[in-house]
Amino acid sequence: MTTTTREGTLVTVDGKPALRFVRHYRQDIERVWRAISEPSEMAQWFPANVEGTRAVGAELTFDDGAQRAAATEAGEPTRADGPMFRGAVVAYDPPNVFSFTWGGELIRIELAAERDGTELVFTQILSHASVAARNGAGWHTCLSELDRLLGAPVTGGGDGFAVFDDYLDRMGPPLGTPTADGGMTWERATHVAPDQVRRATSDPAAIEAWGATERSGDPQRWDVEATDHGTAYRLTVDGIGHDAERAATWHALLVQLDMYLAAGQLIPAEPARWVAAYRSVL
Repeated sequence: MTTTTREGTLVTVDGKPALRFVRHYRQDIERVWRAISEPSEMAQWFPANVEGTRAVGAELTFDDGAQRAAATEAGEPTRADGPMFRGAVVAYDPPNVFSFTWGGELIRIELAAERDGTELVFTQILSHASVAARNGAGWHTCLSELDRLLGAPVTGGGDGFAVFDDYLDRMGPPLGTPTADGGMTWERATHVAPDQVRRATSDPAAIEAWGATERSGDPQRWDVEATDHGTAYRLTVDGIGHDAERAATWHALLVQLDMYLAAGQLIPAEPARWVAAYRSVL
C-alpha cells in the first residue's frame, strides 16, 4: 500500500516534472473505475466534461463551461475564455488504467484492488515545471470532489486561494537565473496562445490587469515562442544585481501573470515569500 498523499507531490517521470496524488478508497475497484472513467461520474469531479469514446486512440474534448460557470459564481479562480482543450486516449484497460492527453499534458489514473478497497494513483506529467503549483492546486481541489463522490474523508482543504498558496510554497515556479551582466531571466509556460501573452506583456491596460504597472519602467525583454500546445516565454530584467527584493518582486509578478493568463483575473502574490530564496542565489 502506498501512503495517501492528499496534498500532491512533485515527482519526476521519464525525466519530466509530474504531479502525483495517491488515494485509498473503501469501495471496490469497479466502483472507483466508474467514478474515474464514465462521463457522468467524471463530470462530478473532473474540471471538464470529458467527451469521447473510451478506447485507445480516440479523440477527447473537454467541455468546461459548466465548471467554469460554477467557479465564477463561487468566486473561485477559473480558466479564462478560450477554445476547449482537446486530447486523446493513450491507455484504457478497465478497471486498472485510464490515461489520456489533455492539451499538452498527460494524465494517468491507475487503480489497484486492495484487501479493504482500492488504491488510486493520479499522475499528471507537466508541460513545464512552472505550472506545477497552479496545476497542483487545481487537482487538489478536483480530487477533493472525487473523495466526496466516493464517500471518503476530505482533509487538507481550504478555499481555492488558500490551497494555491500552499502549493506555491511547496512547488512554486523556479527562481530566475542571474545573467552575466547583472540581469535575471525567468522561463515560464502557459497553455494560452502567443498572441495573448504578447498582448498581456505589452498592452498597458493588460499590464495593469496583472499588477505590473509600477515596474513597467524596468528594462525588460520578453521572448515569446509558440509550442505545440501553448506558449513558452522568457523575461529578462536588467540591473537586478544583488537586489533580492527586486528579483522577488518580479518573481511574484510572473506568478500573477501566469494566473492572469490562465484565469483572466488578478490573484496577488506576496514578493516577501521569495526574498530569502533570491538572497541565496544573488
